[in-house]
Amino acid sequence: MAYPKEFYQKAQEILDQRRAKAQNIAAQHRAELYSAMPELEKLERDLSATGLAAAQAALAGGPQLDKVIENLKNKNLALQRRREELLQQAGFPKDFLQERYTCPICQDTGVVEQRPCQCFTELLRKLAYEKLSDTSGIDGCRFDNFQLRYYPDTPTGRFNIIPRQAMAKVLSFCQNYAAHFSLASESLLLCGGTGLGKTHLSLSIAYEVTKQGFGVVYTPSHRLLDKLQTQQFSRRETGDDDYQSVAMDCDLLIIDDLGAEFSTNFTVAALYSLINGRLNEGRPTIISTNYDETILRERYGDRILSRLLCAYRPLQFYGEDIRMLKRLNG
Repeated sequence: MAYPKEFYQKAQEILDQRRAKAQNIAAQHRAELYSAMPELEKLERDLSATGLAAAQAALAGGPQLDKVIENLKNKNLALQRRREELLQQAGFPKDFLQERYTCPICQDTGVVEQRPCQCFTELLRKLAYEKLSDTSGIDGCRFDNFQLRYYPDTPTGRFNIIPRQAMAKVLSFCQNYAAHFSLASESLLLCGGTGLGKTHLSLSIAYEVTKQGFGVVYTPSHRLLDKLQTQQFSRRETGDDDYQSVAMDCDLLIIDDLGAEFSTNFTVAALYSLINGRLNEGRPTIISTNYDETILRERYGDRILSRLLCAYRPLQFYGEDIRMLKRLNG
């Protein structure tokens, strides 16, 4: 998936620091042991010399090339064995003088065979999660601390819905959705009044899906649409990445609190482009909103509403404002 440019830069900085640290530690080890063990320093020079000689022989060629290379190889192996003996006699592991990279596959370069190493991809996901945590309070939102006790267990409304039972089903669905998430997962529309747990469950899904290695972008609607509008109309260099591409290309996009943003012709058009584009590409999206069908139609029109109602699975949230209940009852 696409990530903001700052994530790639930060991930590369971390890898550069890891690589430099490994090399500095190895250089320090060599300096300390060479001073105490002169033979070790000579062995290192001889090893380098055999490697250089092999490269020169290969370039020169000749009828005896195979024999020369074989002799140099045997000499090199003998020198390595002697180096290991000296290190073990001094009480050090045989690889004590070698760089110990955090990722031995790419040696902390982030690249393997001209492709991003797995360690680089994992760093990007970690940075995305940390950014998510900084901006949304995800650290406090988990499925296991979603408390059903705050939902009434008596029938309410004209359909005699029991909120606690209904929300237990919603919780179970979200847990199953996160546990079995794939790029083919369906899109969800979380509906209901303020303070009913829509953000909590959205972030719980984000946490679990991110742990599985998927690229998740969580954003309140006002933040996303503000960034898209700024990117579209600002003439100065903002230093930001292409948020339209980031939101379009991520594995899972979560837009929280749709309707809280200041609505303009641009934001409605941008939202339609994002929703329609992800639907056309089969990318799952989760949208939460406090508003009912009537208000959504007034704010966004039939084109957006029809896609939300026809292509998204609706999850209705019931109950009373939990934030108020917690404030009153603790």
